[in-house]
Amino acid sequence: MSLALVRYVLIAALRDRLVLGLIILMALGVAMSVFLGSAAITEQGRFVAVYAAGSLRMINVLGLVLFAVFFIRRSFDARDIEFMLSRPIGRIRFLLSYVAAFSLLAACFGAITGLCLFVLSPEQDRGGLILWTISLVVENIIIINTALFFSMILTSAATAAFAVFGFYVLARMMSQILGIIDSGKSEMNSSVLETIMQGISMVMPRLDLMAQTSWLLYGVNDAAGLVFVLAQGTTYLAVIVLAALVDLRFRQF
Repeated sequence: MSLALVRYVLIAALRDRLVLGLIILMALGVAMSVFLGSAAITEQGRFVAVYAAGSLRMINVLGLVLFAVFFIRRSFDARDIEFMLSRPIGRIRFLLSYVAAFSLLAACFGAITGLCLFVLSPEQDRGGLILWTISLVVENIIIINTALFFSMILTSAATAAFAVFGFYVLARMMSQILGIIDSGKSEMNSSVLETIMQGISMVMPRLDLMAQTSWLLYGVNDAAGLVFVLAQGTTYLAVIVLAALVDLRFRQF
């Protein structure tokens, strides 16, 4: 890993106003959550926490994905990546530096989101808030590196962004899709469809089980939640990085 490349990506995030833009959007999301939560008759703090958690989670995903996709595609178009790879750095070291920089950005914004929720509702369960924040950090790291992978294999920034958003929506809706199939209400051949979706669910990250709102409201019921979050984050980050390395290794510049 090259610290110079990590610093280069972080400076690019500041130059592109990513940090400022996400902080402004987070402030607007918090303000809207406080406004909507104030309409509740009872437990306004919990309503604010729920609204803020959902809106800030989506802001994290949108901001990080768009930055990663357009930054990588702009680097390809300007031949910055070709120039960097012409230096004695190596493709593996180059990619790992980008993964480290993107993961650092994702972790920072996940931590900022957790801090916002703590300020909004300081009386909520501390264990639940910590696990929610850790799972959001892991989710951010998975998504931003997925954006890195898609932006490297797809030549269009818009196509890459839509691919990442489709990946995210499918990962978030997996439990609902499987629930509909298992209920037998699907008009399609349920046995075939269930088999297909079960197979997809085995290779997709279960983001529907990450950053659960129930953790904020009722705390953590067991310690398996943290183990699942860390195991899933480690596994899928390794898979994404390996896939990106394979693509970069055989890419002809």
